[in-house]
Amino acid sequence: MVTEVNEPVKVGAVFGDNKKKIKPVWFVWSGQKYDIREITYIWTEKAGKSSIHHFTVTDGANLFDISYSADTIVWTLHSIETAG
Repeated sequence: MVTEVNEPVKVGAVFGDNKKKIKPVWFVWSGQKYDIREITYIWTEKAGKSSIHHFTVTDGANLFDISYSADTIVWTLHSIETAG
C-alpha cells in the first residue's frame, strides 16, 4: 500500500565532489529515525532553473520516495510503500 506524505524531513546525507553526487544515509520523519539500507532508484528532474534529485530508498521493510531540492536545500518525503 502506498501512502502519500509530501512533508519536509531531516536527512543525513553525504555529498560528493561539487555536490553532484548525493547519498542519503538516514532521515527523520514524525520523530522517528529511519536508516537507509539501500538506494533502489535515483532520478533528477528540472523545476524551472532548479534541479530536484529523487531517491527511492528502503530501510529493509518499506520503500520511501524522498527528494532534495538544490534550489531550496529542502528534503521532502513524498510517499511510503509498505508491504501488505
